[in-house]
Amino acid sequence: MSSWAKLRTLSFPEKRLLAASVVLLPINAIALRFLSLRRWQSLLCNGAARKRQRSCLDASALSAAFETARMVRIAASRGPYRGNCLQQSLTLWWLLRRQGIESEIRFGARKEGGEFKAHSWVEVGGYALNEGRGGHHVFNHSESETAVLAVN
Repeated sequence: MSSWAKLRTLSFPEKRLLAASVVLLPINAIALRFLSLRRWQSLLCNGAARKRQRSCLDASALSAAFETARMVRIAASRGPYRGNCLQQSLTLWWLLRRQGIESEIRFGARKEGGEFKAHSWVEVGGYALNEGRGGHHVFNHSESETAVLAVN
C-alpha cells in the first residue's frame, strides 16, 4: 500500500495529529537553537490553552497517548523534517498536554566506550511512548555511568 493510500485510511483526528506533528517538529528545532528547553516549554505552556490534566490514567487516555506518539513517529520518518529525539519528544509532550494527558520528557545519558551518548523520550504512566506500543525505554539503567532526568 502506498503512503498516500495509508494516509487516506487515517481518521480525521489522526490526520490532525499528523499535520500538527509535521508543523511542530521544525518549529521545535528552530526554537531550541535559540532558547533553552525550559524556556521554550514555558512559552509553549503559556501560549496555548490545554485541557485539564486527567487525575488518573485510564485505558482510553493511554491508547490516545500511544496513537499520538505513532503520529509523531510517522511525521518524523515520512515528513519533510525528521527531528532528533528531543524535538520529537517535545512535539509529543506538547500534543499530549493539549489532550490533557500528563506526561514527562525523560533524559538519559551514559558513557559508552569513552563516548558520551544521550537520548530523550516521553513517558506516560511508566510507558515510554516514543519507543512504540507497550515498550519501556531502557537506557542502560544498570550501568553505573547512566543518569536519567525527568522534566514536566
